[in-house]
Amino acid sequence: MAKKILPLAALMLLTLCSCSKERHCKCTTTDVPDDGLLKVMVIDRSLKCESITEMGFEQKIVDENGQTLQRVDMHTVSCRDYAE
Repeated sequence: MAKKILPLAALMLLTLCSCSKERHCKCTTTDVPDDGLLKVMVIDRSLKCESITEMGFEQKIVDENGQTLQRVDMHTVSCRDYAE
């Protein structure tokens, strides 16, 4: 009986530990009026939501020189933990 419970308990513990490796941050723009859309960024546990100051998108551009990423729609943001 213990041989069946021990692996199951280890699997449950591993699942709980793996879920806590990321954090969800809710951000609002501060440089332009907020559009009301929910902006959530997923980061790892080594960062803090309050440390995020800019948010934007990267667009892939392909030209004769190859591929490059260009940042577009950059905004100053204020972020907090989504769980709060």
